[in-house]
Amino acid sequence: MYYRVLSLSLVLLCSAVIPAQAQNEDDTDQQQPALIDSFRTGLKNTVDRSALWIDSLFAEEVDPADYPGSYGSLTISPVWDEHDGFEIDSSFRANLVFPHAEKRLSAIIGRGNFDDFINDTQQTRPTVIRRNDPDEEWMVGLGFDPYVEADHSLSFGAGFRGGLDLDPYVRARYRYGTILGDASEMTLQSVGFWRDSDGFGIAQTIEHEKMFSERWFNKFWIRGTFAERTDGVRWHASNKLYFMYHPERAVGGEVWWYGETRHEVPMQDYGLRALHRSRFKREWLFLEGWVGVHWPRELLTDPRKPRWIVGVELEMLFGN
Repeated sequence: MYYRVLSLSLVLLCSAVIPAQAQNEDDTDQQQPALIDSFRTGLKNTVDRSALWIDSLFAEEVDPADYPGSYGSLTISPVWDEHDGFEIDSSFRANLVFPHAEKRLSAIIGRGNFDDFINDTQQTRPTVIRRNDPDEEWMVGLGFDPYVEADHSLSFGAGFRGGLDLDPYVRARYRYGTILGDASEMTLQSVGFWRDSDGFGIAQTIEHEKMFSERWFNKFWIRGTFAERTDGVRWHASNKLYFMYHPERAVGGEVWWYGETRHEVPMQDYGLRALHRSRFKREWLFLEGWVGVHWPRELLTDPRKPRWIVGVELEMLFGN
């Protein structure tokens, strides 16, 4: 069984890697906009028009040319998990900037996990981390950034999550980054929040990035979240090591952990995976494929045994 799963995993991973490697960067067949280009342009225009409409509430006259500053990403991830079966995960995030508020006021529209949303760490959590309650829902919020510098930033925000449930939230976020050496950087981030379904809470994130050489890069992060209605501290951790064999392609390995300190099973999941990431056809399109194994356990009565996971993630960036 495991040999058949491993064979399927390798085939799917190669199917994600080979097209990216076979990409001809000098290809000139883009005289007519492709469907993906038209879709990206339409998505960007929709976001910009939304920013213009909201900003027009604060000014008598607006110029459409002043609203190209919105940006965001759309991600689609088909994943097969031996434990949970096949599913297609997706996330969307758009940041809208309003010139008449001197760019200190912004709006965020997105679909994803609430912890990632309020921490503004969309790329931090590995896609394969499991949760008992995925918490993947649409969220809308306004943000105010009174202080933004190279090393320090302070922002406030409020909004709703949960679709028609309208679960309101407010949050305050402080972020500090420092250079530890010629090739090392650390970032500390603290978030205080309140939401109707969780009560008051706080989240602390520590990130560390280090370049070992021109080709080797490592990123470690850990985040703990505590709220009135969580089982102790909800924590996530991950360490990724990349080897960049090409300016636009890299292979890597990752180890991750996830749990809640007062949960019936404090360590709910951990695992490892091998991955390949590259640009795909466009400079704003990225393809990542992975094969891994993890050891989930939700209840004390559940046996903890290895489960295979295979996935592909397509990420499209738009805006500045």
